[in-house]
Amino acid sequence: MNMIKDSDYHFEYQEEPIQEDEQVLNDGISDEAALKKNMERIKPLRVFIKDAQGTVLGGASGTIFYGSLYVDMLWLKEELRHQGLGKKLMMETEKIGRNRQCKFVTLNTMDWEALPFYQKLGYEIEFVREGYANGSKMYMLRKEL
Repeated sequence: MNMIKDSDYHFEYQEEPIQEDEQVLNDGISDEAALKKNMERIKPLRVFIKDAQGTVLGGASGTIFYGSLYVDMLWLKEELRHQGLGKKLMMETEKIGRNRQCKFVTLNTMDWEALPFYQKLGYEIEFVREGYANGSKMYMLRKEL
């Protein structure tokens, strides 16, 4: 085992993450999972809704890993909400997850965000995390694919 001295490294906070640095982490975790558990590589998932000019109107992002899909972000422009686009976006995201052999989807939402929306789509509360600012709660949700 190689011992590292304090003078051999430093800590760097990146408010705007550097893609290459993030890729080192992703590769390291993926390589270890492949070695220890014969798991496939972690893959990003990005689904965008764009208009005819190519402008992003909304989208979803997340990660496909170890037979699951984690949806990190879902967003639509305010004027496009309550028209069924969010549901279609989630259905497309779930379809990609199924096509990639994901068994389930997980995501989180704050108590003031979109809990009823996700519940209507079949997501169930796995647990609630309390203690956020202004008495807010985070709901961790799951849906079997």
